[in-house]
Amino acid sequence: MQPENRSGGQKRSFIEDARRGQIVAATIATITEVGYAKASFVQIARRAEISPGLITYHFAKREELMKQVMLTVHDSMDRALTARTESATDHVTALRQLIEGFVHYCAEHPAELIAISQIAAAARDAESARTWAEEQNERTLAELEDMFREGQEAGVLREFAPRVMAVSVLAAMEAAPAELMTRPDTDVSGYARELADLFERAVRAA
Repeated sequence: MQPENRSGGQKRSFIEDARRGQIVAATIATITEVGYAKASFVQIARRAEISPGLITYHFAKREELMKQVMLTVHDSMDRALTARTESATDHVTALRQLIEGFVHYCAEHPAELIAISQIAAAARDAESARTWAEEQNERTLAELEDMFREGQEAGVLREFAPRVMAVSVLAAMEAAPAELMTRPDTDVSGYARELADLFERAVRAA
């Protein structure tokens, strides 16, 4: 993967990308430990064992850094879910693997989920990140709607309103992180399986 472009069309070096990744990881850890409001550049720099000035070299504003955290976590999640669903042979299996994969990702990445949830709920300097998260949410809903329509056209899924089902699936998935965090003894595999069973019964053609 090539480094992304900087302003002016210059490409970042792999060293710069690695440093940005280090800062993002430290930001996630800081938000998880002290909360979004207290996650200052000074606090983040302390955890990354770098100077605050090095953070401002890569991220001029706090808002820019918080948006990068959102991008990084969602990219990681997308890769994990793609790996789980790419072998699906039909729409029902794809939905099951998507739901189960999401639940397992949440269980395996609690700090990342805490960080992006706090950023998404924040005001003022997280506005850009919140707007991006809302746009990402709408794209996810559109993808689910498309998958449901295709499944209905193929005769694999029963007739229902794709938008309503997409909203319901996404809402159920988004409830998983809080459930797993507040109930750490939850059987993750069992939770994932039951949730997938619920929606398989809801969408499968008779």
